[in-house]
Amino acid sequence: MHVPDGIIPLWLLLLLYAVSGLFLAFSIRRINNRFDDRLVPYMGVLAAVIFAAQLVNFPVPPFSSGHLVGSTLLAVMVGPFAGIVIMALVLFVQALYADGGLLSYGLNLFNMGVFSCFFGWGISLLLFKGMRKAMDEKRAVVIGTSIAAFITTVTAAFVLGLELLSVSGFNELALAAITGVHLVIGVGEAILTSVILLYFVRAKPKLISFLKDSDVHEIAEVIETDWTTPHEETKIIK
Repeated sequence: MHVPDGIIPLWLLLLLYAVSGLFLAFSIRRINNRFDDRLVPYMGVLAAVIFAAQLVNFPVPPFSSGHLVGSTLLAVMVGPFAGIVIMALVLFVQALYADGGLLSYGLNLFNMGVFSCFFGWGISLLLFKGMRKAMDEKRAVVIGTSIAAFITTVTAAFVLGLELLSVSGFNELALAAITGVHLVIGVGEAILTSVILLYFVRAKPKLISFLKDSDVHEIAEVIETDWTTPHEETKIIK
């Protein structure tokens, strides 16, 4: 889903730079106002997980390939605002290595960060609230997030196709093709999302925003207790 430089018209790239920049600035401000700074190591770990996972490509016959995007996963783990910040960091590093492009960075951040984080978070939340009435919360968050990851991947591909309609020669048939390919990629996204989320659900469920009680300080408590003083009980919240 990474779009390189030189494909999308400059006016659209600049427009989405502005839109993505505004959302990123708002997200950073919101995190600074509401989140404990001890959440930063946790966000760093998730950024590394997503960056590494995106390096693994799986084939999509006959002519394409796909990889995890992770936006829905991040949104469920830490919320859509923190998810946008993490995706911004991951996509920027990738753009430096020509996976995507610096001119198209705003467009890629909008598709895989802003849009996908908010859309994936919303779908996941709706599914989670519905499913937890019929099953335990841990199973509901894994299944709901995986389904939402599939839906988000396909929808984001459709949005990308709409953007590509601004390119001469790209028509509705090509839009249908790129969306169809991502039906397969979405299945891979759902599987990888479930595997990664299942690990966190089993290891530290309170690190997942949908499963923690009410305060992000609980995440900070788990992180500092486990990573800073692993052999001592540390009281962080007074």
